[in-house]
Amino acid sequence: MPGGSATPPTGSAIPPRPRIPHAPRIPLWGAALFLAALLCAGLLLERSPAIRQYRAVSLDMATKKDSLGSPRKRHLLAELGLPDVHAVAPENTARTAELLEQARRDADNTLVASGWPVFAIRTDSANLHDPETGIVANSEERGMEWERPAAMVYYREGQERLAAGAGLRLHGGGSRELGIAYRLYFRDSYGSSAQPADLFFPGAEGKLKRIVLRKEKTTSPGFNNMLGLDIMGMLGAETPLYQPVLFTVNGEPMGLSLLSEHIAAAHWKRRLGHGNFLLYSIRKGNDRAEFAALRELYLWIRLMPAPLTMQQAERRMDLRSMCAIIFGAVYLGENDWDQGAFLMDKTAASPRWTNIAWDLDQAFQFLSPDRPLAKRPGWKFAMDEKKAVRMRLFLRLWGESSEFREYFLRYVTDALNHTLNDAARERLFTRYEALDQKVGNTMFDQDLARRLLARRAEEVLDETVRDLGAPRWHQVRVSAPGPVRIDGQPGYTEYTGRYFDGQRVAVAPPQEGCGRFLHWEVDGARHDAPRLDLPVRSTMRIRAICEKS
Repeated sequence: MPGGSATPPTGSAIPPRPRIPHAPRIPLWGAALFLAALLCAGLLLERSPAIRQYRAVSLDMATKKDSLGSPRKRHLLAELGLPDVHAVAPENTARTAELLEQARRDADNTLVASGWPVFAIRTDSANLHDPETGIVANSEERGMEWERPAAMVYYREGQERLAAGAGLRLHGGGSRELGIAYRLYFRDSYGSSAQPADLFFPGAEGKLKRIVLRKEKTTSPGFNNMLGLDIMGMLGAETPLYQPVLFTVNGEPMGLSLLSEHIAAAHWKRRLGHGNFLLYSIRKGNDRAEFAALRELYLWIRLMPAPLTMQQAERRMDLRSMCAIIFGAVYLGENDWDQGAFLMDKTAASPRWTNIAWDLDQAFQFLSPDRPLAKRPGWKFAMDEKKAVRMRLFLRLWGESSEFREYFLRYVTDALNHTLNDAARERLFTRYEALDQKVGNTMFDQDLARRLLARRAEEVLDETVRDLGAPRWHQVRVSAPGPVRIDGQPGYTEYTGRYFDGQRVAVAPPQEGCGRFLHWEVDGARHDAPRLDLPVRSTMRIRAICEKS
């Protein structure tokens, strides 16, 4: 029918609809198995090294780094299910203010007025001595979770230089249980950020996020740690910045103490101006990269075929700083010397390890100037560490490289004759005597210090002959009416030097105080050459002969 709709004839059959296949039903046991598999996979993923590393890195970023309180750090803390440790709660601010007032009362006004650097630290007693949470009561525990809020006031040159909240941790190794060494952390979470380095160490550059305060364990002759670090630095080792201080913790005086930088990655990043370096701390935990790099050095020292040459060793180790720490420990009679750190600046043209010294509180304790040579320890404590990296390398070079033996023996005589001579030691003692006088001459026995080192040059040479098999040594005396240059070092009119057999002494004529230089007398024999460069084979006496104008 036109224009109409087509309808099937009456009685005709209606075609069936096409059947859509049903999705297969998952049995209940299958669904349970699938969910169990997902759960196991999640647990395995949760325990995987990648996730553990991610969480560890996230925790480190969120809690251990400074410049705290950024949105990224807050997000990480929330993701880890941890409270926001960066917020300075009002009640914490009020408590810090109370502790600061207590700390000000703890500071000894006489000491402050003397100009000495003085620290007064206050924290809740439970933070130190609570059996469960106190850092002194749990002295073996380490890390961020064992940092407690504190307040500190710092005085220098009679003035209050800093009053702030800070994080307080225990510091040190075997002495931790004594509760005599602490670190202070400057964090935004305590209301104080990194401090200018010259606030604590005049003339230093940059900022410090942490400092170390450590009581001197040994008090005879006094200033042991500082004198030891002075000498190590003069010999060529790296050392932290340091100053003598006096400090109290909750009103308890610690007495003569050392304020120093904390030798850690953050410290060297500030000093080097970049982070592309390796820092391996002896006797402490190290990251995988540092451990692997020093392990490679250790294996190289063990397995390198003999003879090991000085040139080969110099490509991997700064030999001057190595000799400084080894010889410095022997010179100081230090029995606990294999500590400190190794540093490699990877931006250097030829990266190699250099040696860092710290913790010389055992200096002077095993010097025995009144004992005969047979009863002096000499090189014993160094030899006790013959399997340590530094000493293993030293002993291989000493035994296999004649060039190194000559280098080291010259290093020793230059150190004794010029670096650590009587005048240099006296300058050190004078500094500490002046500090001691400010507090009533109670901290430094300068007469004992002088006596311990008065003949140390002769003693350590005898010990080196006995323990290393070095050649015998001879004394050289030089006198002149004006200052002469000896071994390239200026300013001598009366000189006593000591040289191993066969070493050379070089003497240049006086440039003033002499009139006209005529000649030298060497053991009574005339030498007309203006400059002497002579082998030392016996005791020698040199005298400049001048014609006065």
